[in-house]
Amino acid sequence: MEVVIALTILGMITGTLFSIIQGSVKGAAQIEQIQRENDAINRFLDLCRKTFTTLPSTATLELTLLDPNSPASGQELTISGSPNCFGFGINPISYKDTILGLRPDPNGATDTNNALVSYLCLSREDLIPQTDSNGMALRQETTGLTAPDDQGRYWMPLLPDVVNLKWRFFKDADDTWLEEWNNDAWPDLIEIQLVMRDRTTPLRMVYGLPTLLLVKGNGSTTANTSSSQGENNSGGGGGRQGQGQGQGGGGGQGGGKPNSGGPGPGGNPGPNSGPNPAPSGR
Repeated sequence: MEVVIALTILGMITGTLFSIIQGSVKGAAQIEQIQRENDAINRFLDLCRKTFTTLPSTATLELTLLDPNSPASGQELTISGSPNCFGFGINPISYKDTILGLRPDPNGATDTNNALVSYLCLSREDLIPQTDSNGMALRQETTGLTAPDDQGRYWMPLLPDVVNLKWRFFKDADDTWLEEWNNDAWPDLIEIQLVMRDRTTPLRMVYGLPTLLLVKGNGSTTANTSSSQGENNSGGGGGRQGQGQGQGGGGGQGGGKPNSGGPGPGGNPGPNSGPNPAPSGR
């Protein structure tokens, strides 16, 4: 009887320890998964920050709705005229248009809220160059993320497990946020909202764009510089002239008593010298 009781107690303790270890391992795995997801989100948001804050003056932005009659249909952001924008692929520096949008999960996966899971992807015309070696392989892909869309565009996934993506542009003149943009001028602010898998609260980030300030040039800069140089040269010549006059007027190089010396070599007679100058002394 005592042996049975001991074995029962030992089984209970073992089961408790196993449950604790299993919960710890499961919790550590979930924490690691969340950390990886957060790292991927932070890298993407930082990449957006670098892209928007370093846009060249030739860049243009266009924000379009996939279905104008349904604002919840999705959006596509097109960045043109920015060679260093999202430098991925074989040609990291490209003058082709860069497009950001959502692509649905090939398996139709959903999260715990029954929301369709998508991939935030990038598309560019020269992202996958068409060559004889890879052209056949790409044409064989008819499903999945590597398959082209209805417009024949290829997409590269940047961020997985995205449920919803929303862009908004702020126009300071009207004090309004716009979900469509087709203007050569830049918006004052760009907002992105991301809803990730198994989450309901969106992650919001707002970016500022560089301000282009054109300063009117001064056309008289060259003339003022030349005039200043001419004045400096004239002043230097006057100083040399005064030095020569001083050397010519000192006619007392012969030595002797004060006011009794004769003219020096090349000099004029002193002011008190007589008609017969005295011989020079040592």
